[in-house]
Amino acid sequence: MADRYDYARSRVALKLSQWNTGTVTLTRSTPGTPDPETPWTPGTPTLVVYSLDARVDGVSDDDLTDTSIVSSDLVVIASPIARDADGDAVEIDPRMSDVITIDGGAKVVKKIEAVPAAGAPAKFHIFVAS
Repeated sequence: MADRYDYARSRVALKLSQWNTGTVTLTRSTPGTPDPETPWTPGTPTLVVYSLDARVDGVSDDDLTDTSIVSSDLVVIASPIARDADGDAVEIDPRMSDVITIDGGAKVVKKIEAVPAAGAPAKFHIFVAS
């Protein structure tokens, strides 16, 4: 069963890499460690940028049943396999605190859906404000 799933997951990742639309990145900020002598001052955060194999589309009528999604929003259909700054493949799990950048424009994440909903995701639907 695991081999079948890995095969299906790699097929989804391959299709998304072939159907890329524009340049899509995910930026994650990790809080820095405060200096022990000034613990009230937060440490410098670390920013990590991942390149996504993703397709960007408008939302569908079915997505509009969620009251947080509006017709002008976008959906980023992304592979769970991304590339870090060195070009190495890494697995990502998008968070609401991440920032999605589409062709240089930063977008706020409004909703994240893993597909399938149970088990390891083969892709993510990341809804962003347009």
